[in-house]
Amino acid sequence: MELTPAHLRYLLAIYEVSQTHLDICSRSIAEKLNVTKPSVVRIMNLLMDHGMIVKEHYGKIYLTDRGIFVARAVKEQLETVLANFPPVKIDLTEEERCAAALALTSALPERAFTGAYDRMFGPDASEDTEAVS
Repeated sequence: MELTPAHLRYLLAIYEVSQTHLDICSRSIAEKLNVTKPSVVRIMNLLMDHGMIVKEHYGKIYLTDRGIFVARAVKEQLETVLANFPPVKIDLTEEERCAAALALTSALPERAFTGAYDRMFGPDASEDTEAVS
């Protein structure tokens, strides 16, 4: 299953929270994204299936090496899209611009974000890496 805009949004939120907090939980992600905790749990399970995160039994969430690599690639691509955002006929809020840029970014094939990692470490390397906080 390909990474969806929702996957990327959650992955970026986890990455951003991890920059300031050692311990990340579903509640902090739910608050950051203004979504329900069950929604976070569902996406966390999908991100675990993709080898992007590890979720401890007691609820703490950690990015894997693969998750950090992919989150950085997504963030870099998102910043590129925002810097080169096409003109539109209506005024957009910053939040609307970011949502549109994320939609454009997520329309890229998953290999745009995971390809370099997979070439360096192999597509199954995330199963062997430890979580990084």
